[in-house]
Amino acid sequence: MSNEKGPNIKKKQKCKNCEGKGLVKKGENVVKCQRCKGTGVR
Repeated sequence: MSNEKGPNIKKKQKCKNCEGKGLVKKGENVVKCQRCKGTGVR
């Protein structure tokens, strides 16, 4: 019997530190997010 729901694909979660943008504002500067290293994905 085949699985009717299809493959189990997990959605990539956004990085909570930068809200998925990959950039964080530090004072005046805009810096790459340290947690996700600029990818925006956790």
